[in-house]
Amino acid sequence: MRNQLKKTIPSLITIGNLTSGLASILLACKGYLSLAIILVLIGAIFDSLDGMFARKLNVVSTFGKELDSLADIVTFGVAPTLITYSTIFQEAPLLGIPSTMLFPICGALRLARFNIQSEQEYFTGLPITAAGVILVILNFLSDVISKKMFIFITLFLSYLMISKLKVISLKGKKILKKVS
Repeated sequence: MRNQLKKTIPSLITIGNLTSGLASILLACKGYLSLAIILVLIGAIFDSLDGMFARKLNVVSTFGKELDSLADIVTFGVAPTLITYSTIFQEAPLLGIPSTMLFPICGALRLARFNIQSEQEYFTGLPITAAGVILVILNFLSDVISKKMFIFITLFLSYLMISKLKVISLKGKKILKKVS
């Protein structure tokens, strides 16, 4: 029983990520864009915790990796583009709709590639979590950044996700060391 509970903890944290993404989408549809952005950021916290707990508890699994990817496409692919569409692209449908669709598609491709790669010191392509967080944070600057620049940024982030760019993986690494 105790071992089963230990295996469930990372998945429950991943469900927290997915719940944040779904709630973000619903709030964005109702026009609560600031709250929707905050929920994506909360999803990023859950996303960093699920893998950390799985490694600490020694319960890393294929199921957990797949569930994490499904949650990530919602929270960091669909939610950020829906927020961005609602905030910026709605008035620029000619280029706004294709870039809104391309972002989660590139995110899904990035996640599929990640799921078939073995553990490495680096990621290939910008992780969807980073791309989604960057995109939603930039929504707070929608009064300063032009629509054309937002389209460029969205397309550039989409490209970075599917690129061969090597991004250092911090999985399982201690960023802060204890000072004694």
